[in-house]
Amino acid sequence: MKNKLLTQSQLYWLTILSAVVFPLVFSGWGPAIIDFWSLFSAVLLIFLLVALWLDPGLSQLIAGDVFTLGWRKVVLGLVSAVFLYALFYAGYLLLPKLLIGSSGQVARIYALKSGQSQWRLGIFLALIIAPGEELWWRGFLQHHWSRRLGSWPGYWLVAGLYAAVHLTSRNPVLVLAALVCGLVWGYQYLKFKSVLANIISHICFDLAVFLFLPF
Repeated sequence: MKNKLLTQSQLYWLTILSAVVFPLVFSGWGPAIIDFWSLFSAVLLIFLLVALWLDPGLSQLIAGDVFTLGWRKVVLGLVSAVFLYALFYAGYLLLPKLLIGSSGQVARIYALKSGQSQWRLGIFLALIIAPGEELWWRGFLQHHWSRRLGSWPGYWLVAGLYAAVHLTSRNPVLVLAALVCGLVWGYQYLKFKSVLANIISHICFDLAVFLFLPF
């Protein structure tokens, strides 16, 4: 089953909703009884359900990857995760010299882990957040905008929006991190058209940064 082309109105409205709803999540908005990770996961799942309703072919993307030399895409995902981690580690060492207050901003990102069990956070990251972000931002939005505007315009548009929705966090380091990740994962999807490789990269990178090898 191939991804069908959404109507222009559907694509515009879903992009606008992304530009409105995700900034609310990163601003800290939400009911007091729901923590950031639960809210972020719930929002992602809702967006993915809408995407699957409008584009049933989205559900075939990962299956298609697995049945077409999936192991090569696994290697690609692992290599890009290592590359991203090395890039971020270099940035972590350089940022204090280039951006005043960057250490405090990094600490604010890690403060999101406060009170969370490692298992709970790992489940959110590996099973919902990392796969959900790649399916929504690259497998859905970048895919459809690239079909309408061309590969490179679609890439730049979605990478820019992916960074912009983090602006409400009022954390320049987080916005810069989102921009770098959006550019790397967006380019990887543009070149290899593999959501599976992106998901593996995103899962491994998130788990390394937040749980196994934090900065």
